[in-house]
Amino acid sequence: MNVDFDHLVVDENPDAVVLTAASGEVLRWNNGARSIFGYPGEEALGRHLSALIVPDEEREEFDQMFQAAARSRFAHYESVRRRKDGVLINVDVTYKAISAAAGLRFVLCTYKDVTDFQVLRDAKLVEARFRGLLESMPDAIVIANRSGRIVLANTHAENLFGYERGELRGKAIETLLPERLRNAHLKHRTMFFARPRSRSMGAGLELHGLRKGGDEIPVEISLSPLRTQEGTLVMSAVRDISERKKAEQKFRGLLESAPDAIVIVDRQGKILLVNSQTEKLFGYARAELLGNPVEILVPERFRARHPANRDGFFATARPRAMGAGLELFGLRRDGTEFPVEISLSPMETEEGTLVSSAIRDITERKRIERVLSDKNVELQSAAEAKNRFLANMSHELRTPLNAIIGYTGTLLMRLPGPLSPDQEKQLGTIQGSARHLLSLINDLLDVAKVEAGKVELNLETTSCLGLLNELDATLRPLAENKHLQFSLQLPAVDITIVTDRRTLSQILINLINNAIKYTDAGSVSVTLSQRQGATGLVTEFAVSDTGCGIKPQDEARLFQPFTQLDSSSTRRYEGTGLGLHLSQKLASLLGAQIQLHSKPRHGSTFTLSLPAA
Repeated sequence: MNVDFDHLVVDENPDAVVLTAASGEVLRWNNGARSIFGYPGEEALGRHLSALIVPDEEREEFDQMFQAAARSRFAHYESVRRRKDGVLINVDVTYKAISAAAGLRFVLCTYKDVTDFQVLRDAKLVEARFRGLLESMPDAIVIANRSGRIVLANTHAENLFGYERGELRGKAIETLLPERLRNAHLKHRTMFFARPRSRSMGAGLELHGLRKGGDEIPVEISLSPLRTQEGTLVMSAVRDISERKKAEQKFRGLLESAPDAIVIVDRQGKILLVNSQTEKLFGYARAELLGNPVEILVPERFRARHPANRDGFFATARPRAMGAGLELFGLRRDGTEFPVEISLSPMETEEGTLVSSAIRDITERKRIERVLSDKNVELQSAAEAKNRFLANMSHELRTPLNAIIGYTGTLLMRLPGPLSPDQEKQLGTIQGSARHLLSLINDLLDVAKVEAGKVELNLETTSCLGLLNELDATLRPLAENKHLQFSLQLPAVDITIVTDRRTLSQILINLINNAIKYTDAGSVSVTLSQRQGATGLVTEFAVSDTGCGIKPQDEARLFQPFTQLDSSSTRRYEGTGLGLHLSQKLASLLGAQIQLHSKPRHGSTFTLSLPAA
């Protein structure tokens, strides 16, 4: 039997057997090497062994051990090698220097794949020391060794990725990544082991994990080196951020649906997020804004001060309008400026405090404000002209009216001679009409003075009891002529206040006159009291009647000028509709206010509240 045992031993050996020249070029590559490293013989022959299967970070070690074998004829150690597909494997390495005829020297290299064995060793070590701690952590924890094999995964990781207990051990870490990311990850993993340090993975990138069923999930990953007696491992803390992504999508949806331009910046003023309204308003594409300083949206003349203002906001961050009381402007991409209104709001995020700016173009509002301002000037001029007209006309009308009232009074006193009953009646009608017209003119003149701001107050110490007793003497006869009961409800001790006596008297006369006029039966009363207000004593004059009362829907119209609740041609009560309007205006001058409490068919109470001066 002619059997080539040397061929069987070498080529059919399950381990990789490689023969190289002393310089490292591959001369023989067995089937075991093809199986372990993935290179066919014709592709491996003639290439340097280091360039073929040794990772960059292992080159120095390889050179040292290969040269040591050449000198001492033998070297044995464990290391990491790279397959053709880029996957790293743990290998048991033996180098033996051999000599041939004519002084030729070679190196016989054998490699045993011990990846699974290394995983078991690492897993045993890590489980003994860290399993309890890792199981108590809230995140999914995956620990991998240098060759990228999973050594340990806690229960959270198995549940997150959909694997059974222990099923992940020994699998390549890339199993948990989508196919499109695996090649890039091999390079990143190699870079991490070259300079291992704690950091976030893929800062600024969208990271995804792959579940066993094929579903992708957005994740956030933190990496930390874990040093053991077997070497350095990498611990990955993986957090499912699906809910956060959903919330972010909702937030972005709200952002895009906002009617205003929204710009979100960090403490350094760098633009992190904008909505489509910002693009339309400022004329920039989104990519042109992101990452740039927010000052590109600010006119040149304001840019120097803006960083300090921004720092001031972050120092005391709270929702507020920006530049309250100032004219704010934005700058478009084409260099044009436009007026804006800006609201600022702090946003607390995992990256720290950000500020959201809601920016509104107020060009149209400013145009309308200018138009309204011009109209207000016109109206003010017209109001001043009206007031001058009323003052002049009042003077011109009061002179002849006073003469008419005086002459009719003389005639009614029968000084020129006797009067017949008809003459006396007609003269009384003339005198009453003239007095009514004079009252109307006086009211018009008073309103004109108040609106023109020409009322001068003469503040003096005033006795409230004395003032009301004077009004009682004047107005009681009017109530008694209508058979009404008229009463004063006064405190035992006088109340003195500092006010304009004439103005206060005019307000009370108007209120009491109205009460008598609109009360057909029953009573009219005036109550004086004092109470403690928020800022001091408040003196109150309450005028109550048992008249027809006022409907709630009519109360808002009551203090408007030239307004009577009964405006029909058959109304029972005469009047100009100026009394309450004038009284409210005069009360405001005194720092007082008039309040109404009324019930239809039961009567009304008007209360003048006068705070201490």
